[in-house]
Amino acid sequence: MTTAAAAEARPLSFMETLDPLVSFYRPSDASSSGLSGSVDHQPRLIIVASWTGARDVHIAKYIARYTALYPAAQILLLKSTTSHIMRPSLIGPSMKHAASVIRAAFQTPPSSSSPDLLIHMFSNGGSSSIANLYEQYAALAGPNDDKRLPLHVTIFDSCPGTYSISRAVVFFSVSLSPFQQLISAPIFYAWATLWSVSIALGLTPDWLSNWGKTHNDTGNVAEMRRVYIYSPSDALIDYKVVEAHAAEAQTKGFSVALERYEGSAHVAHVRKDVTRYWKIVERLMEGSEISA
Repeated sequence: MTTAAAAEARPLSFMETLDPLVSFYRPSDASSSGLSGSVDHQPRLIIVASWTGARDVHIAKYIARYTALYPAAQILLLKSTTSHIMRPSLIGPSMKHAASVIRAAFQTPPSSSSPDLLIHMFSNGGSSSIANLYEQYAALAGPNDDKRLPLHVTIFDSCPGTYSISRAVVFFSVSLSPFQQLISAPIFYAWATLWSVSIALGLTPDWLSNWGKTHNDTGNVAEMRRVYIYSPSDALIDYKVVEAHAAEAQTKGFSVALERYEGSAHVAHVRKDVTRYWKIVERLMEGSEISA
């Protein structure tokens, strides 16, 4: 296999695999030279918490853009799979590896007033990873350590969401052909209905809502500012739920910005307007007004 073909087959091969769900990239010293923009706006660490079932080739596009924007930054990738969403108890052990990386990266205090940590979470898969990361990071805290993640900025891309029967069916059908969706629809609706009843009776935790709540808990989050990137056209995440989450965050003192896209699909806002998307990221880091 040629070098180019190998890179295409394994687009994240440059990252160190710490766990099936956790990968880590540490730039070379050469990458830190010739930085573009203000050094004050270069994060020390970027956490990319991908959506459930995200393919490496799609994740790699975000990683590549981040390495171009912030060449001196370390990058921590947190993946999500359907089996982990269905069995949330599996997520925490993987996030222990991520928590250790963050503790190591922030042994020295920040060198400027700009945030040294950027968190970019996608969909409920990313939300689940970060929610579990809060817990695992706190567990590693010493007697005099802050149990919260280091001061950071957060991007909520297509999240958080809450459980609904129709959106659960879409989640499990998204990778199927139209014919397969038609055949499987009765099974998925029956399963989703039973799951909904189980949540209503308190037999099953409402994981999606619980994960969403953790991001607005000031006991978990030491955050400078955040932005929600979302769309009413998203078939998996109700935009009204996103806006309600943002409104609640504001009442709790978080600095919130909303970036509503029109006509873009779930975790596909960057494809709708790539220039706008990455400008949102830069302005969030800089602390400037996000919306034009």
